[in-house]
Amino acid sequence: MICASEQAVIVDKEISKDFEKLMKEADCYFLSKAETEKLEKGMFKEEKLISEIAGQSPYNIAKNAGIDVPEQTKVLVVPQTHVGPGYPFSKEKLSPVLSYYIVKDEDEGIDTAERLIEFGGLRTFSSYTLRK
Repeated sequence: MICASEQAVIVDKEISKDFEKLMKEADCYFLSKAETEKLEKGMFKEEKLISEIAGQSPYNIAKNAGIDVPEQTKVLVVPQTHVGPGYPFSKEKLSPVLSYYIVKDEDEGIDTAERLIEFGGLRTFSSYTLRK
């Protein structure tokens, strides 16, 4: 397995509602704050990705975390506001789970992208820590 999948999406606030509508039409599921907390507990242990998550379907990942989603769900979308330690969804997730950042403008979008790469994307897969 290589780390070549999207991990996060950064969207200008101005178009965020249109983006969300299109994603929902494509069977993406946007998690609530409570669901996000459940998913974090189901996917990470001590901020390390639980190894069984890799390669699982969105439906199974959600189900194992105690979240009900439609079986046809293609991607779990997790709204986020921060990047870095204490925010494990800002790391690689090796799964169909996409962190979602809404930004006010291009500058904030570029800054967010740079912080995501620096925090969760500069290491190679061989140094990525999975936790059982």
